Amino acid sequence: MAEKNENLEKFRKEVEELKVKKEQDEHELIRRNNQIAKLTKAERSRRTSRLCSNAGYLESIFPVIKDAPKTDFIQFCEGLIRIPGVKQYAKNFKPKPIEEVMK
Repeated sequence: MAEKNENLEKFRKEVEELKVKKEQDEHELIRRNNQIAKLTKAERSRRTSRLCSNAGYLESIFPVIKDAPKTDFIQFCEGLIRIPGVKQYAKNFKPKPIEEVMK
């Protein structure tokens, strides 16, 4: 009988330890998911910033697109790419260091 009680207590203790471990693992999973969400948000923020900066520069060069609807903007870009040499220029473009560009 004493042996059964010892085994029962041993199993109860093991169950409690497993419950604690399960809770710790669940919290770790939540932390990891939060890290993923934070990194994803930061990545999207950088992308949005880059897109806004690039689009702003395009608007400064081509003011006609500033208030253009999406379809007109697409049509404008399609027209640009059809200009002889533009497509090849874009395909072969290699950025130079900013110091060279700003001379």
